Amino acid sequence: MELFVELMKGLLFAGIAVAFFVLAWLFSRLARVFSTTEQTIKDVTGEVVPLLGKTHVTVDNINSQLTQLDEAVGDVAGMTGELDQTTAVITRGVRGGVIKVSSATAGISRGVSTFLGGEKRSEKEE
Repeated sequence: MELFVELMKGLLFAGIAVAFFVLAWLFSRLARVFSTTEQTIKDVTGEVVPLLGKTHVTVDNINSQLTQLDEAVGDVAGMTGELDQTTAVITRGVRGGVIKVSSATAGISRGVSTFLGGEKRSEKEE
């Protein structure tokens, strides 16, 4: 019986030793995973930080260009308003001139036809 107890103690110690070595191997693998993860994070940080700096500069340049574009669009809008006003003034002037020329031409035409044709108008038509 004593031999059996000694055999069981030996098996227990052997099992504990095997479990210890398995745990040591697992912790070693886990340490390598953490080491690789840490290196990957450092690499990504090393690449992302300069990229973010370049992105910041690019966004600043885009904002500057948009500001210039906004000013140009504002200038064009102002010129369009002035052009609209100028067109309205010219249209009124031309329209008035055309009406006057048309009236004068109609009057002259009627006068010439009356003079040449001897057409007499009754007072009802006038």
